[in-house]
Amino acid sequence: MTSLLKFGSSEGRERSLLALFILHSLSKSPKSGYDLIAEIREKTGGLWVPSKGTLYPVLHQLEDERLIAVVAGSGSTGRRAKTTYAVTETGRDALETVKERGREGHEKMACCRNLLIDIFGGKKAGTHGLLFDLHTALEQLPPGSEDEAVRVLEQCLIDLKRIASE
Repeated sequence: MTSLLKFGSSEGRERSLLALFILHSLSKSPKSGYDLIAEIREKTGGLWVPSKGTLYPVLHQLEDERLIAVVAGSGSTGRRAKTTYAVTETGRDALETVKERGREGHEKMACCRNLLIDIFGGKKAGTHGLLFDLHTALEQLPPGSEDEAVRVLEQCLIDLKRIASE
């Protein structure tokens, strides 16, 4: 069974949210462990920041599995050595596999929409149903329509906040 913060791959290997974020972040650009911690701090608003004792074992495991690699030339910069990591092609493939499985999971959830809303919707089942439909509609947007969708959602958020403050 895959837990909330674990994600399966086609080989049955589970990945933690931290490992997936590392692969995702390094797929954009090489980074050091310090850079990854700083990025997570920023993205979580400081609510969750992995310790070095949490991050580095995951980095070493991903390196052992050849999903990431130390960038040549990284090393001493000033008083302390700074190791920079980059995702490998195998790491990119693993990340894409997990993302695809995630999309399949969303599709499976969609077929159980009414059951999920009945279980988790409570008194706001109608609004939860609309949120589910909204997510499905966003997944089906054609390429190039994201900017317009963002404008629509931003206006929706403004309107909902106005209603909440009345």
